Amino acid sequence: MKQDKREQLKAKKQAYVQDEILSSAVSLFAERGFRAVTIDDIASNLGYTKSVVYYYFKSKNEILWQIFTRIYDTYFEMISSISATDLSPEDALRKIIIGHAMNVMERREWTAIYFREESELDEKQRKLMLNRKREYDATIEKVYRAGVEAGTFQDIPPHVAVTGILGMCNWLYTWYSDKGPMSSTEIAEYYVSMLTKGYLVEAKERSGTRKGSAKPLKAAVA
Repeated sequence: MKQDKREQLKAKKQAYVQDEILSSAVSLFAERGFRAVTIDDIASNLGYTKSVVYYYFKSKNEILWQIFTRIYDTYFEMISSISATDLSPEDALRKIIIGHAMNVMERREWTAIYFREESELDEKQRKLMLNRKREYDATIEKVYRAGVEAGTFQDIPPHVAVTGILGMCNWLYTWYSDKGPMSSTEIAEYYVSMLTKGYLVEAKERSGTRKGSAKPLKAAVA
């Protein structure tokens, strides 16, 4: 029993140190770029020696791969849990858009690495990540296709629609700041409104809007 408890404590400590190392690497990779960061940099950022980092990770590439794996899993778990429900296509897509946009903003550094550093993966890793991206897109395309069949969504090729939706959300990592005037939740709601309703005011609402009464939105930029 005591042996089991010791093993559990050891596993928790190892997981904690691994998470610390990954967090340090994420911060440095996002700021300087993968190639400009060394194992020494990652270790000294935590007050460790590089031998501690090498105890948990064989190489800088393994650290990068773990970052890619974890951020992908975060996104995929989100859409999988939504697509597994009995929600209507409209409600499911709304939740997916909000969830994806929130992940981009709340995990901005991780997402930046995901998009910027793919070329630093080895060939096998790149192929695996490409297959995972296709799986992610296909899951959302299935939701969009169901909406088309139900007569809820415009009959646009699902791949085109989903690529446009994700492209708009993904770009958030380049400009969103948590120090800006709008919260991530507000921005996600604006995005889902534009992506599901468009940006034009409906004709019946226009007549009641006085010229100059609309207030411009301020982007949440530092």
